[in-house]
Amino acid sequence: MRTRIRRRAPRLAVALAVAAPVLALAAGFITASPARATPPAGVTTQILGSGTTLAGFKIQVDGIKVESKDAASFTVAHLTFAPGGTTGWHVHPGPVLVTVISGSVTKFSADCTAQTYTAGQAFVEKGPSDENMVRNDGSVDAQTIVTFITPPGAPIREDAPPPPSCNP
Repeated sequence: MRTRIRRRAPRLAVALAVAAPVLALAAGFITASPARATPPAGVTTQILGSGTTLAGFKIQVDGIKVESKDAASFTVAHLTFAPGGTTGWHVHPGPVLVTVISGSVTKFSADCTAQTYTAGQAFVEKGPSDENMVRNDGSVDAQTIVTFITPPGAPIREDAPPPPSCNP
């Protein structure tokens, strides 16, 4: 019996010696990530209502066109940004309509361009290709009313890592 244990022990030791670095390397690949998402901070969201259309729709009035070939979900929210509050970098699965009702917010695009919007102004986030961050750079709360248009069942937003060339 001892002979068998002695013969197997070196094989086991060799197997562990080889496996340990391989497992450590694999664990590093699994847990490593090039950039972390940037979740919201200092922003309070109150959902005012949401609903889903029964089918697609097409609207065209005075040069304004809105169309969905399939059903769409609408979610309306009131967002309050504390001074310094940020949405973090994110994208949406569909368009987002934003109206600033008090204070001001600055929208930073992935190419690091920035546009500030004040009370009474509005802007559009264009969906998955429009990675951005919105931040209150002012000294008072900023408030917005936001309408998210998404495919039924989709989340209203997804966190995204900051673009490598932009750190406002």
